[in-house]
Amino acid sequence: MSMRIGLFGGTFDPVHYGHLRLAEEAREHVGLERVYFVPAHLSPFRTSEKHAEGHHRLQMLHLATQDNPAFGVSEIEIERGGVSYTIDTLNAFRTQYAHAEFYLIMGLDTLAGFAHWYQVEAILQVCQLLVGIRPTHDWHATLASLPEWVRPNLQAVPMTPLGISASDPRRRCAQGRSLRYLMPPDVIEYIHQHQLYTEPR
Repeated sequence: MSMRIGLFGGTFDPVHYGHLRLAEEAREHVGLERVYFVPAHLSPFRTSEKHAEGHHRLQMLHLATQDNPAFGVSEIEIERGGVSYTIDTLNAFRTQYAHAEFYLIMGLDTLAGFAHWYQVEAILQVCQLLVGIRPTHDWHATLASLPEWVRPNLQAVPMTPLGISASDPRRRCAQGRSLRYLMPPDVIEYIHQHQLYTEPR
């Protein structure tokens, strides 16, 4: 049986428990041996946004995932620089793991724009999509809104409804409010130590 690898991309600015729980539930749902968090150097959909520097986002991910042996962090997009395209990252992983099965992990908000990704047809030829679905979401309505050629490549992953977005801890940090219980303590300590997100964005 080939190795099953999940790739979870995003800005992770900062990583929080919502990210970690989705990755764990996706891992459990299809029996992934490994889940790699892949922080983007620059998202093609967020080119005008300002993010914490790549080395900070990488370090926060290392701290957040260090206690889960199934989780890893890939520096490939940070090291490559420029705009981060998923197909390039997939091809690099396929070169390294020639016989693996690949799965892309994403939330429902990301799926909504997936059909407009760069070389989306090529992406679907080499991987399946694992989409986190909260109990309040109508999965069938979501499927109906997608192009027909995307639907066979999707699997819904029932997700614990934590309801945390990355903008929330950034806003709280800028306001001097507590980040406790939104992310692992080591990540919170790192944010405070390096004075990240202290200015409103």
